[in-house]
Amino acid sequence: MSGNSGYLTPDLLGSAGLYSDSVKANTAFSFVAGLTMAVDAELLERALNDLMPRFPQFYLRVEKSGESFIYAERTVPVRVNALQDRDMSCTEDGFGSESLFAVSVLHKTVVFDFHRALTDEKGVVPFIRAVLFRYLELDGYEVENDGSVITVDSDFHDIEADDAFVRLDDIPASRPVWYMEADAASIPSAPYQEKCMAVQVHIPLSKMKGDARLYTAMPSTIVSPFFSQALLDEYPEADVPGKYVISYIQVNLRQYFPTTTFRPFFVNLPLAYNRKLSEYPLATVLMSQKKLLEAQLKTDALAYNAQREMGVLEKILGQKTLQEKKAAMDRMLQGKSESATYSICNIGSVIMPESISQYITEFYPVVPPVLFPYSLSTINFKGELIVTISSSYLDGNVAAGFAGLLKENGIPAYISDRYLYSPLKYKPVL
Repeated sequence: MSGNSGYLTPDLLGSAGLYSDSVKANTAFSFVAGLTMAVDAELLERALNDLMPRFPQFYLRVEKSGESFIYAERTVPVRVNALQDRDMSCTEDGFGSESLFAVSVLHKTVVFDFHRALTDEKGVVPFIRAVLFRYLELDGYEVENDGSVITVDSDFHDIEADDAFVRLDDIPASRPVWYMEADAASIPSAPYQEKCMAVQVHIPLSKMKGDARLYTAMPSTIVSPFFSQALLDEYPEADVPGKYVISYIQVNLRQYFPTTTFRPFFVNLPLAYNRKLSEYPLATVLMSQKKLLEAQLKTDALAYNAQREMGVLEKILGQKTLQEKKAAMDRMLQGKSESATYSICNIGSVIMPESISQYITEFYPVVPPVLFPYSLSTINFKGELIVTISSSYLDGNVAAGFAGLLKENGIPAYISDRYLYSPLKYKPVL
């Protein structure tokens, strides 16, 4: 294990989530990996614990004040058939037997749950890849490391636990020169319930033709207008003059400010749906979305948004008491929930060595719908754009409408899965 203990200090972006429970804030997310074989929970547990010294930044629990982490000196349990009612509850002594991540197995499926204080949907991919590689290796399958997989013998590097977000404070920043200020249309919230609906839509990229094919490198510009239109079709009362369906897009900053940190490193950017599919040619709609997003993806504009976020978080974490921090966090979340209609988390492309990839049938994140009634994630895996739609509504109507709109406009799409799940619950230090 590394002698460096910088990972015991919560980073700025992730730590704010330690003061809000999962009912009010998007404090946890899941990553699903489907394998070709039934998963041996005991062997997976061994793989996890073999890697524990190599990934000390994941084996943590939170200290009572929420201001520091404590190393979880224990083995990592793998829960069998425990994909419902998963819980992380902070006690007087921190998390007790729980760490800030959990692993569950159901037949051929492995579900990794993470608190955002540790990582984000993109940052966690190297860790999951390492776990799957180690598991397959222990199970006797023929796997080869092409150099992209972290192993038990790899050295820990301090930058993996670096708070890269604060480094943007020194980057020249400026407000986007072409930016659309818009009021967000509101979708009525479903009554609170323990379970959510997840619907998965696949888009085979090799089969895409026409105008949409030009935008595959920026999938949010394709997903956003079609899903926004699907929302308006399902909730026509939201189509109010002067208001726009706005997607809250989580942009991974690693490709713009290179780093190998596992810690949260993203900004959320608003994308207004200002050209309706029913009123404009598809090419016009897609180009409009692309320009609105590109204006915010310049490095100075990204730094501007990051520095604004840092200012807010510093004020929250600067409060004197836990109660004051929690109240400030709740106010910030309320403002965010009113500034957009739904969220999109874009992971980008994930590539694995072929010797591992051949044993993986599914690989995608699931982001619970907390701030908004609908939350989407997108990932490019094995040549397909996988869109996972999570909703507090359990009917799946909007997802079906989304897939239908794609096909109507010549974009190949099909619904591959639909299921109910219980998001991991987190109770904060208060």
